[in-house]
Amino acid sequence: MGDSRSWNKGLGRDRWLTFEIVQGVAPGGSITYQSGYQAPRFDEEEEPEVIKQWRERRDLSLQEREARSQEKKNETVKAAQQNIDDFYENYNSKKEKTLAQTRRDAEEFLENREDTSAGGTSWERIAKLVDLSGKGAKGGAAGSDKAKFRELLMSLRKDEKAPGATGY
Repeated sequence: MGDSRSWNKGLGRDRWLTFEIVQGVAPGGSITYQSGYQAPRFDEEEEPEVIKQWRERRDLSLQEREARSQEKKNETVKAAQQNIDDFYENYNSKKEKTLAQTRRDAEEFLENREDTSAGGTSWERIAKLVDLSGKGAKGGAAGSDKAKFRELLMSLRKDEKAPGATGY
């Protein structure tokens, strides 16, 4: 019914591959092929001493590399944790200083506000609240609207006949 062929291919020193191809005719007249591949046979033989030594050296080298890698990783994690701790310590310190400064500024502002609500003319009280030096963050250069406004406030503060100069 079918034709069968098989052969062995030598791989060297007691190692063989076996191939078998079976050709047949299936019902209905179609030709079929079946390959009977068999995995190579390796006879149990002792590894040479050189290969054993090489494997041992390689295993030791891999263990040493792994140990060094783990040590580096631990150092990196420790350094990162220290940096995070330093960051939060610095952040909290700055935060506390800023909160304390804000409280002092708020208290000072409230004291100054109470001082400006009593005594003097309206223009003197306004001049206390406004930065007339022109050196602040938004001071304004000479000839600017802010500079003109400062001059106006200064003249109103000195002028006793200005509207609102008599008090409330």
